[in-house]
Amino acid sequence: MVADFNVAKSPKDIAFYASLLAAAFPICQMMTIMYWSRLSDRIGRRPVLMIGLLGYLVSFLMFGICRSFYWALFARCINGLLAGNVAVIKSVFAEISDDTNRPRMMALLPLMWNL
Repeated sequence: MVADFNVAKSPKDIAFYASLLAAAFPICQMMTIMYWSRLSDRIGRRPVLMIGLLGYLVSFLMFGICRSFYWALFARCINGLLAGNVAVIKSVFAEISDDTNRPRMMALLPLMWNL
């Protein structure tokens, strides 16, 4: 995909630009995840989860149809900025579990992300 954007002049540059695309999501997620957590405390978990899922949908569609590297980078940044679901889902798990099943639920959470 990065090679098709014609931003790289050599194969080494392709790896650099691909790593920029890969790093854009977690950097933007790190900048906003605390705000999403606070917002979920204020307006509720369900609206924040729905906003995050809708943001995922829009940003993944943008990423899939983009024709330039900068639009792809923008789509990945939007994806990261709207990715507050991780912290919110962990708090939902903590709220719906008790002391008997909480360790198991938290241990299964990374498995669920990979499915």
